[in-house]
Amino acid sequence: MDSHDSSNTGPTDGPDDHVHSVQLEAGDPVAMSIVYAVANALGRQPLDLEPLSTQVDPEALETLLGGPVGERDGLSVSFSFAGCAVVVTPTRITVDPGE
Repeated sequence: MDSHDSSNTGPTDGPDDHVHSVQLEAGDPVAMSIVYAVANALGRQPLDLEPLSTQVDPEALETLLGGPVGERDGLSVSFSFAGCAVVVTPTRITVDPGE
């Protein structure tokens, strides 16, 4: 499944209906997947966002989150990007665009 497919992105069920969540598949480029997830949550085009590198090091994210899933269990990276709270785990990207 391609993490850039809008059918893969949507509000999560529960009290935080404005929070968007995307499945991160093995081999997906982490940084690009984050940009697409945030753009989708904001209803904007990815190229309209500031570069992700203004907030985090994309290569460091790939290094941290790009290994085998069993070796990364429990890992979570949180940061702000384009006015959104972003949480990335080895298998999921969660974007909270706020109010």
